[in-house]
Amino acid sequence: MSLKDNVKAIKNELNTEEQFLESMIKAEGFFKKYKKILIALVVIILALVIGYTINSSMKDSALLSSNEAYLKLLKDPDDKTAIATLKDKNPPLYEAFIFSQALKSGNLDGVESKIKDGVLKDLLNYHVASKKEKNLSQYIMQQDAILKELALLEEAYLLMRENKIKEAKDKLRQISPTSPIKGLAQNLSHFGK
Repeated sequence: MSLKDNVKAIKNELNTEEQFLESMIKAEGFFKKYKKILIALVVIILALVIGYTINSSMKDSALLSSNEAYLKLLKDPDDKTAIATLKDKNPPLYEAFIFSQALKSGNLDGVESKIKDGVLKDLLNYHVASKKEKNLSQYIMQQDAILKELALLEEAYLLMRENKIKEAKDKLRQISPTSPIKGLAQNLSHFGK
């Protein structure tokens, strides 16, 4: 290797070190200039991560305790502490439990005030109407009735029992052709010939 090559190699090495030092000085200048913003950004990110972790942990804990309370209620529906825990930690599951207990006992009075969920409220309205039989028409008139077609089928059955065949068939015709209970409706209409 010649002296020229050695000098070139040393120059390149010094050039590389100079560029590295220059970039370090620029980075230090950038950090000094934006030090407060960078620290604030790191603190905000850490706070968000910690907050998310705590929130997730609290949700998991509430879910676990509500599931335990529900399991206790399945064994003993009168457990007051389990009812309070379920009501506090998981209101939708509490409403479903109240609804199922009301159906088991057959006592649907006063349950509507405890239920906020729209689907459960509609199911409750259907069961109340079905139990009283004469209220099925009122349930069918509701625009957002989920079990409207089932109520039509039940009302048609009640009309056939009273030997009101024409009115029953009119009710059965109101059931949509795409309804899953259309086959039952057709079978029921054949009985009233």
